[in-house]
Amino acid sequence: MILVPSAVPRSVPDLRRVVAAPHGTVTVHALAAGERLEVLAAGEEAHVVLVGCARWGRALLLPGEGVHQQPGSRAVFTAEGGPLILFAASAAVRAVGAVGAVGAAPGPPRRLAAGDGDRTLARTGGFDGMGVRWLATTQSVGARRLTVATSAFTPGGRHELHRHPAAGEFFLVLTGGGEHLTERGPVRLAAGDLAYVPAGEWHGYRTDPDRTTTALYGYLGAGSLTAAGYQVKPAARAEAS
Repeated sequence: MILVPSAVPRSVPDLRRVVAAPHGTVTVHALAAGERLEVLAAGEEAHVVLVGCARWGRALLLPGEGVHQQPGSRAVFTAEGGPLILFAASAAVRAVGAVGAVGAAPGPPRRLAAGDGDRTLARTGGFDGMGVRWLATTQSVGARRLTVATSAFTPGGRHELHRHPAAGEFFLVLTGGGEHLTERGPVRLAAGDLAYVPAGEWHGYRTDPDRTTTALYGYLGAGSLTAAGYQVKPAARAEAS
């Protein structure tokens, strides 16, 4: 696990806390009012507004909204009316031709759209008091190497130890707080903290009994939970039953 305390910047302009991993990178940008950020996507990327609002073309992106980019596409974001904090996840580029036809023009950026995702989590279980809203998946925006979602844990809610064999996972606490679960014991997470979990590593989350936790999370290396793989640790499943 890579733990990045206070990953969300408190001042602008700023570029903070890049997590570089085999499957991609995670970055948080803080822009002053009116400042522009132009992104030429080297790999598949997703950008989500955390604080403030961003102008993207004619669209105004509010907190929780964002844009998905295919490799080679260009997008420009402008902080509208005040400071902007923008989260970015970028999937590592695979071999030439793995994403699309060689020489093909990249598809245009697409606004993130809430979708049902897949049913793997519901079928397999291993969680209690947790809800998921998928934003960028293969189904919703044509993602191939990147998944983005939000999750909400009711007080005392938890996600038991589990792993994703084919993708790394980022988990950014937006509100609330609790414990990131590992095989070596729990690690405290507060609002603004970021955890990155390499592919195949057991992990989970348990929110505090007196507060709700909301988080932005997703997978680098897979466009859906099914593609990432989802296995609940047997001992955790037995304890939960």
